[in-house]
Amino acid sequence: MFGFGRKHAETQKTASWLKVVTLSETGLVRKDNQDSVLVDHTASLYCVADGMGGGAEGARASKIVCECMRRSVGGAVSNGFVPKMEAVAAAIEESNEKIFAYSKSQGYRQMGSTVALLLMEGEGCGRAAICHVGDSRIYRVRRGLAASLTRDHTVGVEIGSMAGAASAGAFSNRNNPLAHILTRAIGTEPAVVPEWRKVDIAPGDRFVICSDGVHDVISASRLGFLVGYGPVEKAREMLSAEIVKNGAPDNYSFILIEVEKGR
Repeated sequence: MFGFGRKHAETQKTASWLKVVTLSETGLVRKDNQDSVLVDHTASLYCVADGMGGGAEGARASKIVCECMRRSVGGAVSNGFVPKMEAVAAAIEESNEKIFAYSKSQGYRQMGSTVALLLMEGEGCGRAAICHVGDSRIYRVRRGLAASLTRDHTVGVEIGSMAGAASAGAFSNRNNPLAHILTRAIGTEPAVVPEWRKVDIAPGDRFVICSDGVHDVISASRLGFLVGYGPVEKAREMLSAEIVKNGAPDNYSFILIEVEKGR
């Protein structure tokens, strides 16, 4: 399933142990939705990409990322978890080459996309791999508390890490313009290095994969309050309403995944 249009919302249950809802919106200011969303239950792959480059070309970039991901990982489903991770890496490399080549052929100054994805190992395994490039994020919400599992690839975060803990917050705060300048994106350079991490999964956990149109206007503590409890369909509506209440200045897309209890 892709979400390329102005609005797309969906609720699905897969393998009797996950419940997944999605939303992709243009927002209140932008004219075009440059985000793409991919849900592949067969591959246990959940991905959000946020395109840049202006209008249709930003949307094209994020769509290329999701299409390469769907095709590459889908072809490795029967081969096990490690081959699926390798397929993710191959998809990022392929989409980077395609976007970079297209951008150069059109004479664009810049065109690219972020990506944040969660790859489940399988029911009962208690593990997942996350991979990201750019400033799209993945949060794990456990007992109502949201923690970011990704570190933004931005100038602000990089400077903050060098400045030390006392100053890091000022540089990484999304009100700081430096926090919006990406240091990595898919398609902006001849090669890109994604960041990987293994995470544990427990019954009742919820994961939020989102573009910056979500986390720019919603704090982690507020996110945990909005999506930590109750039906995930209701959580989706509450999160969307809060983003709109805060002005929805950018496209906003998210996947909300619940690991069902008792599994």
